[in-house]
Amino acid sequence: MKDQYTQRISCPHCGHHIHVALDASDGDQDYYEDCAACCNPIHLNMHIDYARNKLELHVDSDDEQIF
Repeated sequence: MKDQYTQRISCPHCGHHIHVALDASDGDQDYYEDCAACCNPIHLNMHIDYARNKLELHVDSDDEQIF
């Protein structure tokens, strides 16, 4: 599995497409990156599935409420 990836995502706030750099060398990660268009924070949750040799990226606005 490679360590460096670039992924195109859509901002959950405004829909603007941005490219994010992903570094899989540090394992699972949970971090925020600001949208270049609307400056709102984008929540990125990266999980590495070693059994399937796959990288999973979950993108959300982190303002959803769970009831």
